[in-house]
Amino acid sequence: MLLAFGNFTADPSVNLQLLIGGLALGAIYAVVALGFVLVYKSTDVLNLAHGEFLMLGAYFALTFLISENLNFFLGVFVLLLVMLVFGLLVHYGIMRRMVGQGFFAIVLITLGIATIIRALLLIFYGPTERARLDLLPQGSFEVGGATVRHVDLIIFAVVAGCVLLFFLFFKYTRLGLHMRAVADDIEAAAAMGIDPDKVYAMTWAAAMVMAGVGGLLFGHVTGAIDRSIEAIGLRAFPAAVVGGLTSLGGSIVGGLVVGVIEQFANGHLGTKWREPVAFSVMFVVLLVRPTGLWGRKDLERV
Repeated sequence: MLLAFGNFTADPSVNLQLLIGGLALGAIYAVVALGFVLVYKSTDVLNLAHGEFLMLGAYFALTFLISENLNFFLGVFVLLLVMLVFGLLVHYGIMRRMVGQGFFAIVLITLGIATIIRALLLIFYGPTERARLDLLPQGSFEVGGATVRHVDLIIFAVVAGCVLLFFLFFKYTRLGLHMRAVADDIEAAAAMGIDPDKVYAMTWAAAMVMAGVGGLLFGHVTGAIDRSIEAIGLRAFPAAVVGGLTSLGGSIVGGLVVGVIEQFANGHLGTKWREPVAFSVMFVVLLVRPTGLWGRKDLERV
């Protein structure tokens, strides 16, 4: 039996479809939030340019995979390599000089980076929106009366694979262990011979690669690729906060939770409620637990 109140419906097939779409959207939020949290956890930098990094990844994907018509796997490799190099340039060209500076000065620097990226994209690509990427299968199939898109399942699988590789890298590689050590205690890590500067550089590179993956995937679900994609960084911010700005695993769960909440708000209440509902959830979590659901509370001796 179908129950309705306004746009709300208890139809299981509709809710299943919203759930699947929400998990796919949440997976993109998760990979964006992962890069956001990685930078904050390792360098104590609140990177407000991460939405622009995602937008940069989407435009580069459009360039390499559509304009240059590269083989899909070669194009993805080039995309991620360019994003990695760009991350190194951000560290060595800008952020390295800001080490030891005040928190707000560094935040303003990231806003400056965001402004520069937006300006460069406007110069090289112009103000006209571009068609979305359609390289992944666009078909669908029925499950319990719900329409499941192939692209949603692929996005979820790709993000799951990337997250698994990411955590294996952190747990079993030498550089990953160094990054964890610096994030936990930079003085102790330096005393053990770990170079924090190298770790910071690889942190920015890894975050940029994550943004490249997010831009590539989001380019398949957005209506068009344009400079409004930067807003996805703002929409992924609640995911990072809900999970905890110091918890990499929390950013994944937070991304999925926010994605599902947004999709249900969009389906039952309308598009205009997507962001207010997501940010309301963030505010509630902050009121109950200021460090996020899985964030770590740092103790300071006074």
